[in-house]
Amino acid sequence: MPLNPILAAAAADMVVGMFCYSDYAFGPMWRKLQGGSKSDVSKDFYLRLAFQVVSSIMVATAFYIAILTFQKAQVVSSQAMFTQLYSWFFMASAQNAELMSSLKIAGFIWLGFYVPSYLSCAVWHNPIVWNKFYIKAICKLSQLLAMAAVLASLG
Repeated sequence: MPLNPILAAAAADMVVGMFCYSDYAFGPMWRKLQGGSKSDVSKDFYLRLAFQVVSSIMVATAFYIAILTFQKAQVVSSQAMFTQLYSWFFMASAQNAELMSSLKIAGFIWLGFYVPSYLSCAVWHNPIVWNKFYIKAICKLSQLLAMAAVLASLG
């Protein structure tokens, strides 16, 4: 398994995640939802960063394996069904089929795993905080799409 695409995808995951929660994107809204104060992450910063790097590498590795598994599968009917089911996510392009396939897989993972998880967290929170759900879902979609683009380009 090549390491460079996985490391590049993990880096893309971290960069997009950092941007999503920065002051340039959803950071101010997120802090407001968390109680208004900026959390102090300076204590154990390097340990937290190490855990984030490991987490991003694990997600990128699983995503890479999912892309390879789906693209190498010879079951044409499941590929056609998958493409038809998620064709609303990205219109297929014959020019860069590998990129479109990776982006569709990102959409499937996001819609099938992350959205339900975030939704169940949101609906059991009292009161329901939809803004947290939207922020987390949009940020995770952005991260998955960035990883998909990197893996399709380098993989």
